Amino acid sequence: MPVSKSLYVHIPFCRSKCAYCDFFSQGKSGGIEDDYLDALLNEISFHKYTYGTGSFRTDYIGGGTPSLLSPAQLSKILQATCLPSAPPEEVTVEMNPESLSEDLLEAFSSCRAKRRRLSLGIQSMNEKALASVGRGCSPDAVRKALCLVKGCWRHELCLDLIAGLPCQTEDEFTRSLKECLSYEPDHLSLYSLTVEEGTPLYRSINRGETDWDEDEADRQWLSGKELLEHAGYEQYEVSNFCKDGHKSRHNLAYWRQEDYIGAGSGATGSIYSFSGQAGLRWTNTQDIRAYTDFWKSGSAVNAMMIPRETESLPLETEEYEFLMMGLRSTEGVSSVEYRRRFSAVEPWRGELAARLGVDGGTWERFSSLEGIAEGCGCILETDDTRYNFTGKALSFLNSFLRHLT
Repeated sequence: MPVSKSLYVHIPFCRSKCAYCDFFSQGKSGGIEDDYLDALLNEISFHKYTYGTGSFRTDYIGGGTPSLLSPAQLSKILQATCLPSAPPEEVTVEMNPESLSEDLLEAFSSCRAKRRRLSLGIQSMNEKALASVGRGCSPDAVRKALCLVKGCWRHELCLDLIAGLPCQTEDEFTRSLKECLSYEPDHLSLYSLTVEEGTPLYRSINRGETDWDEDEADRQWLSGKELLEHAGYEQYEVSNFCKDGHKSRHNLAYWRQEDYIGAGSGATGSIYSFSGQAGLRWTNTQDIRAYTDFWKSGSAVNAMMIPRETESLPLETEEYEFLMMGLRSTEGVSSVEYRRRFSAVEPWRGELAARLGVDGGTWERFSSLEGIAEGCGCILETDDTRYNFTGKALSFLNSFLRHLT
């Protein structure tokens, strides 16, 4: 019987695009056309048939702004992906405070899933910081949305915040985070602002129109991390914190290198092989009209004609991504799983300790550095050893990975 896969559904529309955002989305003043929804549902049906799965392990509806969907449209997606006979382990829907409604929450609540996670993009409760990046939401709108959630949402609440936004001091950021914690979220993603080349914020900073300090962003993030840990949240990934039992199963699928299907214009999916054959990764076209025209007919689909870019994933690429993604999570990487998947990759032949440089190599050098040593560890289990980064060591993960390439 085929192993169920995770599903990511992309809703590529926003009322307006934030100045720091480099994810694919387009401006949308009105509602989302049913043509796009029909195309999306047809693509999901195609993947179900192709991979022989009637259900998905996890379902994540992201964007863009999924809360621009009408309640009826959201219900159609959830009905297609959450079968009563095989409900997903977890369904997550991203929503923005300014477009949140009780009807959307009711539509989401009615889906069949073992866990329902509402993910609200807060970013900040500071008006100057929100305005500095063109965020189309005020702190009052955020508070109104959080009060609505507190009054009628009976499932998991996840909040996203960004440290280091322009026009925001460390004290202002800390107050913002404390206010968010007063609503008792189950999960919190805390990001340090990254200024991506090509974004409006990047251009504004380069022209000297916006003041931004990367070191200040890092200080704010570290203050937020400390505050979250004191409040009882566990850091289980570089940017993710949760209360006990509330890890994101969908995101764990990425970090554990499990298969995931991407549906929607601009969405990416990856099917891994770990054998002599290469895996497959695709990214759907960002031409929304071309995407919609291709998929909305619902007729038989020739996979070679799908408007998307594909790439093969040789075993060597999968091996490096296994380390890159697995070490982001505090559960780390398993020596047993590494041997099972990558025993054919030279020169390590499935020996994870040798690959990481545990004896005289990269791992040993990093684990001897002041401030990092206590975070480079291993978990001994029956017939298995897991290597992981925790605490301050996670901040040096990218440097560690560069030494492994």
